Amino acid sequence: MRRQPRKGMSCAFFDIDGTLVKGFMIQSFPRYLADAGFVNAAHPDQIDEIILNYHSGRTTYREAAETVPYLYAFALKAKDEDSVKSWAGKFMQSYLAEHLFSYSEKLVRSVRGLVDVTIALSGSPHEVVQEIRVLGFDRVYGSRFEVTSGVYTGRVLTNLILGEEKAKLARKLSEELSIDLERSIAFGDTDQDESLLDIVGLPVGLNPTNRLKMICESRGWEWLAKTDLDDIDNVIEWLGKRIETGSIRQNSSPKM
Repeated sequence: MRRQPRKGMSCAFFDIDGTLVKGFMIQSFPRYLADAGFVNAAHPDQIDEIILNYHSGRTTYREAAETVPYLYAFALKAKDEDSVKSWAGKFMQSYLAEHLFSYSEKLVRSVRGLVDVTIALSGSPHEVVQEIRVLGFDRVYGSRFEVTSGVYTGRVLTNLILGEEKAKLARKLSEELSIDLERSIAFGDTDQDESLLDIVGLPVGLNPTNRLKMICESRGWEWLAKTDLDDIDNVIEWLGKRIETGSIRQNSSPKM
């Protein structure tokens, strides 16, 4: 009798900024550091301008994604890594309390009961997003910035705001952890999450931008607006049924 191949683990990948948390931590954290006098305000000012241009339509999300991490890296140049980590912990205590979406904690913890592993992938700095582990994630990854002898050099090592970088890391983790991507879920909110959503069995746009909403509709992917997420119990029930029945690729909306 032929033995069936062993299935890999199921996983839920979550983007953070705009998906589970309001705003951009890579914008708010350097501003927090500048207000505390830890970094020069010039770089946070430039970051604010770029984000404002994005919201007003004068620049694309991709253009902002390619620029902001470098300004953040310049802001931290010559700063002590341990000090930045300490500031990150203080920052996130208040930031999460004020910016976490009402559905986020219940969604993450409920999804954790439906899959084998939950992983957060964020374009915001690794030191900051590590604090998001309190929501119940098994692993958390953020953009990384070079440190030599305990001091930031001003160089960007990994920019996870970029969609291709986020998908590349997800594929690498799937190999390391024996994750079956076809049995996995991914949640994102912008077009830079398209590459991540594309590699899993159940891609879900969460609070999607207009651009991602159009992508979801053109590709037959699910997307959930804030009004759908107000009934989080219904969303969780829908996710559970999709996973339980193995109908990951089947289109059956949880919308009321």
